[in-house]
Amino acid sequence: IYTFGPTFRAENSNTARHLAEFWMIEPEMAFYDLNDNADLAEEFLKYLITYALENCKADLEFLSKRQQDEEKSKPQDQRSMELVEKLQFVLEHDFVRITYTEAIEILANSKPAKKNKFQFPVKGFGTDLQSEHERYLVEKHFKRPVILTDYPKDIKAFYMKQNDDSTTVRAMDILFPGIGEIVGGSQREDNYDKLINRMKELDLPTEEMWWYLETRKFGSVPHSGFGLGFERMMLFVTGMGNIRDVIPFPRTPKNAEF
Repeated sequence: IYTFGPTFRAENSNTARHLAEFWMIEPEMAFYDLNDNADLAEEFLKYLITYALENCKADLEFLSKRQQDEEKSKPQDQRSMELVEKLQFVLEHDFVRITYTEAIEILANSKPAKKNKFQFPVKGFGTDLQSEHERYLVEKHFKRPVILTDYPKDIKAFYMKQNDDSTTVRAMDILFPGIGEIVGGSQREDNYDKLINRMKELDLPTEEMWWYLETRKFGSVPHSGFGLGFERMMLFVTGMGNIRDVIPFPRTPKNAEF
């Protein structure tokens, strides 16, 4: 099953990649584990890029020419890859898959970390990765999209299934160049007792969440899902610099015009 509709976030995030209201595609698949979930998300992203290249070639070439004219004013080593070339590159290469723990090790040993260039220091396991960390992994280290998996349970939602180590959960984020996180998802906890225990650990009100617990109480199946921010996908495909330029009526913190 899936949904596609508006989503609201109360975060006070005033960046070129955040909106207070955006559209999200959210599929949920029965009998999918985390690997199946990641496979589908990668396939889905590549399908959307393929569709755009096959059906909107003239528009992409127009956008590419405009951006290339802007890039000429930058030093050679700071220029971005041409738009259509960038989209083809993503299609032709598998996404890199690493665990959160591996990502933390890479970031901790990176030049920006050693020279204290990150605005948010990487303090080891448990660090909540920021856009600057995600973009370093994608744009500087691997130079291609990255799927990050197995995050610490303490920085993820209660409904995500725990791994056997009891410290990480079966969560994933897909990171894109110029964007950071474009997809977030997980395998869900399908065991009623484990779900109750996790909610109690976090002091969450089980009475208010009775409707959610009922979906597990009488048996469930392994299932996974993810959310794709549609405007972030548009941002990547069009090569625009600000997410407010790819939605008809941008709504941001303290601004809801139209």
